[in-house]
Amino acid sequence: MNHIIVNIEKYEVRAKEILSEISCVINASDRIAIVWGNGVGKTTFMKILTGELADFDGSINNIGSLSLGYLSQIHFDTEDRMVRDDLRLAFREVREAEKSLDDAEIYMAEHPEDMDAIARYTEELDRFQMLGGYEVENRLERVARGIGIFELLERQIREVSGGQRTKIALAKVLLSAPDFLLLDEPTNFIDLQSVEWLEKYLIDTWKGGYMIISHDREFLDKTCDIVYEIVPWNPLQIYHGNYTYSVEQKKKISEKQWKVYDEQQTMMESEKALINRFRAGSRASFAKSRERALEKIEVFVKPYVPPVTNFQFALGERSQEKIFTFKECFIGRTEPLFYIQDLVLSERERVGIIGENGAGKSTFMKTILGLIEPLDGYCQKGKWLEISYYSQMHEELLRDRTLIDNFALQGLHHPRERLSSILSQYGFVFTDLDRKIESFSGGQISKILFAILGQKSSNFLVLDEPTNHLDYEAREALEQSLQTYKWTILFISHDRYFVNKIASKLWIIANNELTVSYGNYSDYQYKKERGLQYDAALFDESAELNLVLESKLGKNEAKRIAEKFWRKKK
Repeated sequence: MNHIIVNIEKYEVRAKEILSEISCVINASDRIAIVWGNGVGKTTFMKILTGELADFDGSINNIGSLSLGYLSQIHFDTEDRMVRDDLRLAFREVREAEKSLDDAEIYMAEHPEDMDAIARYTEELDRFQMLGGYEVENRLERVARGIGIFELLERQIREVSGGQRTKIALAKVLLSAPDFLLLDEPTNFIDLQSVEWLEKYLIDTWKGGYMIISHDREFLDKTCDIVYEIVPWNPLQIYHGNYTYSVEQKKKISEKQWKVYDEQQTMMESEKALINRFRAGSRASFAKSRERALEKIEVFVKPYVPPVTNFQFALGERSQEKIFTFKECFIGRTEPLFYIQDLVLSERERVGIIGENGAGKSTFMKTILGLIEPLDGYCQKGKWLEISYYSQMHEELLRDRTLIDNFALQGLHHPRERLSSILSQYGFVFTDLDRKIESFSGGQISKILFAILGQKSSNFLVLDEPTNHLDYEAREALEQSLQTYKWTILFISHDRYFVNKIASKLWIIANNELTVSYGNYSDYQYKKERGLQYDAALFDESAELNLVLESKLGKNEAKRIAEKFWRKKK
């Protein structure tokens, strides 16, 4: 079986160790997730596999010459090319075969007497057909429809957004049909519908293996059955199971490691006390013997503890009960993107906004913030609102200014020692205060913005893709903090795990209209898959609704759903 033998003894950048003790065998059909925090070398590992980075101690042996398809930084060599033409570049062998076929056809027409030319043309035609040359456009359009870029095919690259470019690059990698995929954050900046399509495509359609870096925990759970965990200064840890299984196993292993480490530390402290007690006097030889024995003991390394991020939000005073009211509103910048019939955002609600890229989610959020006016209709903002806004592009931060400057620009003039104490909760050290924002990673910049927001009192959090760039530990810390926040939360997120944890209601923008779904994303999927249109707010008001559900789901399942939503409303 074709496979890749990996042995990375060490990889350093400017004397800083990035990777070490990476030893594994990657089989052609393996479906692998690479996990752990930001900055530990996950992307570096992929680049070493592709040969992009070669200056490392060790070896990579590609047995069987597996072809690798790599989705990394999104880059297009020209902005003028049509999207369809850019996707056609994925079919390299087909394009080469097509050119050979055209050349053979021209030669045959110019030399009708050459019988070998007919045979050569026939061979080239067979090769073109074998490579699926006549199916190229069908395959291209099928993938484009699935990933949500079909309507972009006749547009130039320069006309499409960042999220759409991610989809184009991903479609291009899938269409190239390599033996093994390397996908670095494939779900970043694409909408939930596209994430679900990719998930289903990898599970049901893709025949080869793949390796994925992603912070989308649900995506990893469904697509991967092997987990590679890269931990600083430790050998590669491999779990044969999905992401959730790896978390459970890691916890068990960590508990065992700490138990062994603590027991050894206790034993060594006891031995040292005994040695010091008898070091002088008639039992000095006994103490010396015990000291030599202690020196020969292999000391267990203290288990690695990842830095913990402590997200905090200062609570403001209570706002008016109705935060926002919309009636017969058209939302958009110059042309309507969608319509709102009747909508109320109430105090203490936790609402997730979902919809495809371009549906108008960010435009609606800016309307909520007062940066854009509705094109038409009634919009009423509640009183006494203290809004804290997190933008996914971090527009509030000036990248060419230092960290301490950015706090001051936000009106936060803390002494350096106080500011360092605040930032230590987010994993920063004192010397980071004088670093420019542009020198930090995406995950660190996200934490800086959260640290600033945490110093401002609020009763309404407005969050645009808050989990982008955050690693697993930080995402879970953010979820825990938001679950204890007692006022109103409105957010956009493509992270289904996050949406399920935080949302009690969804605003869904689709088909140029906003609709409401009570419950989280799993509840919404449940209703959508079964063709149910019920309003969960009616469960304690309409007995007839239970009868409708019973006819569709059966008595037991209808009872379970009714009880679930009744509890949510109460």
